[in-house]
Amino acid sequence: MTNKETIIKAITLLKTNYQNALKENTKQEMQMMINAWYEFFKDTPEQEFNKAIRNIINKYDYFPTISQVKKEIANNQTSDIPSAEDEWEEVLKVVHRYGTYRQDKALESLKPYTAYIVNHIGYQIICMSSDNTWNRKEFIAEYNQLKEREKELIQIGSPNLKLLGSAEL
Repeated sequence: MTNKETIIKAITLLKTNYQNALKENTKQEMQMMINAWYEFFKDTPEQEFNKAIRNIINKYDYFPTISQVKKEIANNQTSDIPSAEDEWEEVLKVVHRYGTYRQDKALESLKPYTAYIVNHIGYQIICMSSDNTWNRKEFIAEYNQLKEREKELIQIGSPNLKLLGSAEL
């Protein structure tokens, strides 16, 4: 977890990179900033926090807000989630492999969130469709909504409520 020393090092590093930032802050304002950052990031693993700070330095020309650091952490934590297009391809493979009559086996072979979306669209509808363009569009839209919601949950500090990694939705 991120401690105050790590926060101080990160703010110092950011201040070094963004030389005009925090120039006129008093010691009291700096201490308030350190305390605020600590409160928001104390439950964040130190490695993830430091990675987000490095990424921000490489991407932005201005001193980041707490919200921007949280967004960067959320982006880093969800970067290993497959793309919607890749998951749709997996759905098509499963439909081809299991066909119309083995829906239970097919859904079991998919990731829980992918199975949830396929169930919502309708496994039989996907199987029977000669043109899955609309189904693909709906799947990708729902998948991307779940992925964005996952980022929001991480950003607000609720990583225990992961949607895309859970078996139940």
